[in-house]
Amino acid sequence: MKNMDDISTKILRFHSQLDGNDNHRYKSWEHCYSYFIQDKTVIDTACLQMAFYLASWGMYRGSSFLLWKDYLIHKEVVAHLIQHKHLQKLNFIDTTEKEIKEIFELISWVKNWYQNNIDFVNGEKKKVNVTDTLATKIILGALGCIPAYDRYFIDGIRSKGLSYSGLKPKNFSSVVNFYKENRNSFLCAHSEVLKRSSVSYPPMKLVDMYFWEIGYELDNK
Repeated sequence: MKNMDDISTKILRFHSQLDGNDNHRYKSWEHCYSYFIQDKTVIDTACLQMAFYLASWGMYRGSSFLLWKDYLIHKEVVAHLIQHKHLQKLNFIDTTEKEIKEIFELISWVKNWYQNNIDFVNGEKKKVNVTDTLATKIILGALGCIPAYDRYFIDGIRSKGLSYSGLKPKNFSSVVNFYKENRNSFLCAHSEVLKRSSVSYPPMKLVDMYFWEIGYELDNK
């Protein structure tokens, strides 16, 4: 990590947890994303990759409705996301408002699908709650075009002066602008991660790692 700036250092610090640990839980994102970027994806296998990635990242714990469902609960969502695979190629340098709008329409669609199609949880009639964290983690796993808006990520962006008042296109645009302004640092981290893992991390996954690491360090001071 010598001669790395703050952005590269934090991303590589996050990724270093995979060093010498071929079965680290963080690998689950790599497996999931790598499967979705293939030219041909089998829906059932994609569901299995998605479910295990979400479980590895805490989305099946506690009172989560997913805990009571098998991996095929994601079938319609996965099929829909695959129709938007062009979003995997966004470079976030010349990304348009139309493309950002499409990402947020996807977030709404994902939330609505689970809420409208799951009526029972553990044998009881229940209206499920699909959080911003869950919806963005799903899209990050399949398309890599938006960070996962969990607590550490939000704490991280706030610590850098990026406003956040809920998951909105305007707030996401400020994250995109941060990436543009610091693109060389993110590209440096991208090259190093690629050498270490042989997986080409998309821009918003690198952004996710950077701000998550900041939030994690703040919480563990």
